[in-house]
Amino acid sequence: MPYLHADWPLQGKVHAFTTLRPNGYSLGVYAGLNLGYHVEDDAHLVAKNVARLVTEMKLPYTLQWVQQVHGRTVVAAADVHPQVQADGVYSHSKGQICAVLTADCLPILICHTHCRGIAALHGGWRSLQQGIIEAGIKQLDLPSSELVAWLGPAIAQKAYVVGADFRDLFLDTDPSLEPAFHLDTEKQWHADLYTIARLQLQRLGVTQIYGGQYCTYSDPQQFYSARYSLQNAQHTGGRMATLIWIDEEQSL
Repeated sequence: MPYLHADWPLQGKVHAFTTLRPNGYSLGVYAGLNLGYHVEDDAHLVAKNVARLVTEMKLPYTLQWVQQVHGRTVVAAADVHPQVQADGVYSHSKGQICAVLTADCLPILICHTHCRGIAALHGGWRSLQQGIIEAGIKQLDLPSSELVAWLGPAIAQKAYVVGADFRDLFLDTDPSLEPAFHLDTEKQWHADLYTIARLQLQRLGVTQIYGGQYCTYSDPQQFYSARYSLQNAQHTGGRMATLIWIDEEQSL
């Protein structure tokens, strides 16, 4: 089963990857490795997908997801269960999984260079605008200069058409984000979640930033894309997971 591993200089110290769509048990508009129970997929098939992920990637334990609500709350991995409303998970301990679900929104992984803390953030546009990255770094309580970030697969600027009010909402809060918006020849604004995240990370003192070269919308065979599914199947489709945990054998 293929996975997209974080291309950062921490390989071998932490497990960090995003699941891809192929080779799961889900069918129809969810066909593939859908890991989201909250969409209208067959829960039995989702459970089989989760079990397959746990077995193949040798996870320390089975997975539970927080209830993502497009906010800025980041909770400890030990407190995760389906009733918790949050858009990020952090940990300072070995063997604790931090994970988020996405399908166009930007998954962001953060890790201390010596593995003293990790976080997985759900970077939807609302969460980014509300400061999910700042909240995650605050919970880690580690020097920003010692943090490394990886930007997982999300919808790219070329496919992400937004309104002028969307752009204004970001720029009214932070004018430095203007490079993240592009006006095309048809006078439509396009937003770049990758650039928004990079600029916010840099402003917070994180300079080691990797990833950010994929487009979920443009490759529906490999990725779930809510926007693609809505436009082509009138459905939001499935969800991928982005996970990180510190190996039990890693010294802290």
